[in-house]
Amino acid sequence: MNKFIVRIGVLSLFALLEVNAAHAQSQEAEKVGLYITQEMSFLNMTATQAEQVYQINLQAANAVENLRQNSNAAENMESFTDILKHRNLAVQEILSPVQFQLFKENKIIRAATFRTIVMAKMLDLSQDQLDPIFEINQTVVKNVRKDLDLYFSTDNNRGKKNAQRKLHKALKKTDKAFEKVLSPQQTAIYHENVDLLRNVLREEYGTKDSF
Repeated sequence: MNKFIVRIGVLSLFALLEVNAAHAQSQEAEKVGLYITQEMSFLNMTATQAEQVYQINLQAANAVENLRQNSNAAENMESFTDILKHRNLAVQEILSPVQFQLFKENKIIRAATFRTIVMAKMLDLSQDQLDPIFEINQTVVKNVRKDLDLYFSTDNNRGKKNAQRKLHKALKKTDKAFEKVLSPQQTAIYHENVDLLRNVLREEYGTKDSF
């Protein structure tokens, strides 16, 4: 796709996320950006909107890819959350109010989408792996939706901890599905970062102050 110039106000949302603005977009980021845009087809975007949203998703994928390899889990989680919020704000600038409301309400696709972006970077997913990984992530969110809703609707700490315990137990059951798609090396990396990936899912599903 040819680059579409998104207005400076939108592009500036990503400025702080770029490790080096001179870096060329990688094929991996382009692959993920295009795939994620295609998965947003339920919004019935115009060709112009689709191109603009592709550029936003491309920048988000590139920002994830540029994260420092030696960052600790806490730093990575903060960075992933920032990328998520900036990407959503930029998308809001492009979509109509009706489209963006639909985007906000479709928590399952949003959570599955961002988790797939992070996993693509972390596990160096191939093109053939993107579809099954995205489908598994969608299924995961559907299966734990009640637990996620309970977690975000509970005000007291005891209730949140109880909901979080149920959520982690439910998520643990899905690990086998990923193992069928990932290579042994990817599976090992997945298990090393499983808590981070669960937090990524929870952050996107429950994000409210991004909009």
